[in-house]
Amino acid sequence: MVTNIMRINASAMHLYTVLVGIALCLAVSLAVAEPYQDLFEISLEQLLELEIADVMTQAEKREAFSQSVPFSLSIIAPATHYSPLFNTIHDLDARTSGLVVTQYNNTTPQLFVRGIGSNASGSGDDPSVAYLMDGISVSRPGYHNLPLFDVKRTEVIKGPHGTLYGKGVIGGAVNVVPNKPEASDYSKLISGVNDRGWELQSINNHQISSETAHRLSVAYSDTQGYVENVITGVDTGASRELSIRDQLAWQGAGQRVGLRLEYNRLTSVDPAQVYEGEPPYAAVGGAALAPYANTRDKVAMPEDGFANRNFYFASLSYEHESSYGKWVSQSAYIAGDYEFELSAAPINYIPSTNPGEEKSWQFSEELRLEQEHGDWQWSSGVYLSREHVQRLERFDITGLVHLAGYGGLLSEESPGYGQYDSSNDVYNGALFVQARWAFMPDWNLSAGVRGDYVKKDFAIQVSGGDPLNLTLNNSEDFSVDTDKSWRQLSYSLGLDHHVAEDVMFYGQVATGFKAGSFNSVAFSPQAALASSKPECALNTELGMKAFFFDRALKLNGAVFHTDYENLQVFAGIESEANAPQAEIQGAELEFQFRVLKGLEFTGNYTYLDTAFNSFISPENGDNLSGNNLLRAPQHSVALNLNYSWVGSSQNRYWVEWSSSYTSEFYNSPQNDQGTWMPGHHLTNLALYLQPAGTEHLMFIWVRNALDEQYPVHSFDQARLLFTPQGSAWNMAEPRTIGITMDWIL
Repeated sequence: MVTNIMRINASAMHLYTVLVGIALCLAVSLAVAEPYQDLFEISLEQLLELEIADVMTQAEKREAFSQSVPFSLSIIAPATHYSPLFNTIHDLDARTSGLVVTQYNNTTPQLFVRGIGSNASGSGDDPSVAYLMDGISVSRPGYHNLPLFDVKRTEVIKGPHGTLYGKGVIGGAVNVVPNKPEASDYSKLISGVNDRGWELQSINNHQISSETAHRLSVAYSDTQGYVENVITGVDTGASRELSIRDQLAWQGAGQRVGLRLEYNRLTSVDPAQVYEGEPPYAAVGGAALAPYANTRDKVAMPEDGFANRNFYFASLSYEHESSYGKWVSQSAYIAGDYEFELSAAPINYIPSTNPGEEKSWQFSEELRLEQEHGDWQWSSGVYLSREHVQRLERFDITGLVHLAGYGGLLSEESPGYGQYDSSNDVYNGALFVQARWAFMPDWNLSAGVRGDYVKKDFAIQVSGGDPLNLTLNNSEDFSVDTDKSWRQLSYSLGLDHHVAEDVMFYGQVATGFKAGSFNSVAFSPQAALASSKPECALNTELGMKAFFFDRALKLNGAVFHTDYENLQVFAGIESEANAPQAEIQGAELEFQFRVLKGLEFTGNYTYLDTAFNSFISPENGDNLSGNNLLRAPQHSVALNLNYSWVGSSQNRYWVEWSSSYTSEFYNSPQNDQGTWMPGHHLTNLALYLQPAGTEHLMFIWVRNALDEQYPVHSFDQARLLFTPQGSAWNMAEPRTIGITMDWIL
């Protein structure tokens, strides 16, 4: 009880501090704002302009200004220069309230929006938050944490939007839009060093002709680890990553063609795992098993984990404008492979591990027609995709069997590990139409409908076994070959009204769905055959999007309520199930304020109230009704400050500061202590310098400036029976200080 009270008080204090900061910033801003002053001379990325420009987006499958899109949408549009404070999916998490990114390992991130996501990544599963590369869905979660370099903007679409994106956008979507080839010639070299490694980026843009341009972007990083394994002598958390993006664009009379090729290679000693909690039982070795318990920069394990990845991406886009509308075609082929191994228990004993490897490919084609007539705008089209996943995963509990004193029971028939070799072929077809009708001045009605068909052919072969039959592993060999198909109709209906030119109120009702799934680590034939039901959601949202003070202030807000049916939940080591009913309600606030010459505040806040309304755990029959949904913090806040000025010697400076707070949440529907994630506060800071008369930049920066030690994933250790209470924590990166040069060649 005391511990819980301390947590609540700490969370309240963190939240209070951040909210007071926001209030003070807004108060000062309102006191000193001069909305009618002239625009100032151009500075870094137009920060000296007082008027906030709206951002163009294709979140509705057609180009529109973000402030006219009638649903919640957060857009991070980084400056055209490199930002050392925004280059990973975790940085997007820190800047976007309502988005939570946890990480089982470097190839298995989990994206959650408004408390909805997926904590299962097997071959038979789909994510609940879609990851899009310029509007193209990347289905496998192993490729959802690619580096954010040479990026034009990132979009976080919140809530279910099945009519726009089909299956898998039940929680929302993250869309990463890269910079495209431009009609100019320039080259940029970015090099940096920090106290944990170095990085290099090269961007080359070339105008081949009046109609054709080419852009080649390359990024490489070499980063040292930060959690010392005192047994192996290795600092875990180290990584090396190479990314190459090659783009070609052609534009003629009423036509556009875009070709994009991308490759990513990651090798890492991962995760940076530590033991957090009470010492193991004395009967199995006590504190000697975890000599560095609750020491968040050291661990004692006989082996280190790893995560490696290869990713290939090719897309071809074509646009053709005619007298009756614009045809848009997007074709994509995505393939890759990754492998990982991590310890199930970060203790000094015979390893118990979870290794796995996966190969996959997918092909998708979307063809749509965008049309306008009078007061009507609409898009209609067809979507087709084909996907193949081959996954081999293993749960090795030989160390735990020995630890329990039953090593003598291990045999060829019951070796103490389970091996799960599964494959999944997915077929998806859809027809959709999205329309908008300006039926009165300043009034618009939006509606959409989409019909999806999804079929999965799933097969699994299981071998090995648990000699103790502790439901930690399979206890029999078996194979299953099955299939299932689902049909779903998604719809949306919205109304928006501009009470002034720059002030819009809106309301929307929208649905989303995720196809049923198969458990690729099923411990019995019955579990393998029992597919989960499709996941469905109905979201009701009321909101406002507005500019004030001659567009010096942008203020957006929304309240929402979401009802979920058959929410797919990975309820335990062996259990994948549907929670019949779940509910989410909450509120969001987002602002951007340009106050003085070069001074800008931005921030956002999300409040969530989530619960399983009806859920009996299939693992042990516990009633989980009333528990919080997974990765659903009650409070999340992000605040950013940018200040740019020109010194007396005409040198240009820019200070960038970002701070965020996320309250506590749980990684499991049981809401047990072992999967508790503490609230954390993160602060980053950067100083940019542009010498007079040059286009070069120098940055001095610090990430996680307060050296906050917090986990990005937690795994319950008590269920492994060697400790009364403990967690395996995958630690976030510590404070990192660096200097970077941005050269225009």
